Amino acid sequence: MKNKFRSILLTVSVALALADLGRASAISYIRDASGGEGPFVDGRMLTGAGQVNSWSGRAGALGFELSMADPDINFFSLITYCGDPTRYLEVGPIGGTGLPFQVVGMSDFYTNSSDIERIEKLWKLAFGDSLTTATKAAAFQFLLWEYIADSTIDLTDGIVKISDADVLQQALAWNTQVNGATARAMLLVLDGSPWNRQSFLFEQYGVTVVENPEPSTYALLGAGLLAFGYLRRKR
Repeated sequence: MKNKFRSILLTVSVALALADLGRASAISYIRDASGGEGPFVDGRMLTGAGQVNSWSGRAGALGFELSMADPDINFFSLITYCGDPTRYLEVGPIGGTGLPFQVVGMSDFYTNSSDIERIEKLWKLAFGDSLTTATKAAAFQFLLWEYIADSTIDLTDGIVKISDADVLQQALAWNTQVNGATARAMLLVLDGSPWNRQSFLFEQYGVTVVENPEPSTYALLGAGLLAFGYLRRKR
């Protein structure tokens, strides 16, 4: 029950934080989660995989804590991937207030609609599966970077190069499935670029960004209906 209620609070918080997205970017706060190797989930979801530009090393799923409105309270678990292959990873320390990030739409962050489509299809297709092994987590991250950074999909040449054979095989398999997919995830970007920091992707979980003169009205209505539905089911 507690976890369900926390999920509902997070969804409501996202709705409220995005209420003014059409006029100004909402601010969220991210800090590292406890445990694991650095920010990587449990120290397991990373592996030696390849190269992006001049950086060479390991990649995987990231375990953070996210607050949509207040840097001191209401932090929730967030598992995500890097959305910017050109900047360094930096978030707040474990138990701290977190560093600020702007919440923006995909089209506000990426200029190429084809890149956005591929990213959203990959997320819908493989995000859950990517969290099951270090190889899959690395393949997911490097394929995301390939979609973002390279004009043609060639995972052994260009800006993004995968050197690990197992990671490469998995990434190629997912790319083939993405080419035939139609379903897309609804993603937003935690944009760290105003502070020269890495940016991260996360799913909206059913929250729709409404861009009109009074979007906050719709967000409040949605939050009220969500809470009402939850209380009704508990009776």
